[in-house]
Amino acid sequence: MSYLLALDAGTGSIRAVIFDLNGRQLAVGQAEWKHLSVDNVPGSMEFDLTTNWQLACQCIRRALDAARLSAADIQSVACCSMREGIVLYDRNGEAIWACANVDARASREVAELKEIHDYRFESEVYEVSGQTLALSAMPRLLWLAHHRPISTAKRQPSP
Repeated sequence: MSYLLALDAGTGSIRAVIFDLNGRQLAVGQAEWKHLSVDNVPGSMEFDLTTNWQLACQCIRRALDAARLSAADIQSVACCSMREGIVLYDRNGEAIWACANVDARASREVAELKEIHDYRFESEVYEVSGQTLALSAMPRLLWLAHHRPISTAKRQPSP
């Protein structure tokens, strides 16, 4: 018989949930994770990608064990994640920067965007995306360009 696995990477935890093909939940593996604050970067909340990957694998294993299934029994995997968490990779597929959706380091960039666009920009962004500037990716990417230019340079596409 075939089963489905959903991997849900939330703000405070990760879950692996196994369903049968009728949508009945069979098992769950869940683990809390923590975000890292960066010294001298107020409001920062970065991902610990190595630890988080290990937690995801543990959750999958727990769910499979609880359901008494093997990986071969899984027909399909679906993943979802927290709003606008960001992970940037270099050309070799190595992560160079990662932050959570609730990372609040870019307050200066939020103010800058509001001022540049006569304070109407946030309303326009909200109408289209449902996100305020404080939690959207745009100011965090600007922060990255202002404060970590080497990361910005590394993510440029190959010529």
